[in-house]
Amino acid sequence: MILPVEKQVCDLVYAKKLKKLVKQESLWWWQYNTTRQMWQVLPRYIQTDGISAFTVAELGEMLPNAFYSIFLDIFKCWICFESKDDGEIWTDHDLRADTEANARAKMLIWLIENKKIN
Repeated sequence: MILPVEKQVCDLVYAKKLKKLVKQESLWWWQYNTTRQMWQVLPRYIQTDGISAFTVAELGEMLPNAFYSIFLDIFKCWICFESKDDGEIWTDHDLRADTEANARAKMLIWLIENKKIN
């Protein structure tokens, strides 16, 4: 199954928060379409200004190596968590979202805002 690009990038609300926290380098951009009066995702080669719509892979590259994301079927959500060196998987802080990109974006935002990473 091929997901639409909007499901492969973080939602606009997280993209706006990340714009204030990280360099705007992404393959996709959230851009406001004044004709349609709505936000849309466009490839970087078409649109180079707007707000970076980071993909799952791009967000994964920004997260420290110890962070992973999995789909929890029982809860029907994605969770991003830290794996500790001692083998313990879950930490006191995990973030859940409707898509993997959103779970990773939420974790990255939390880590930066709480000064766990720069």
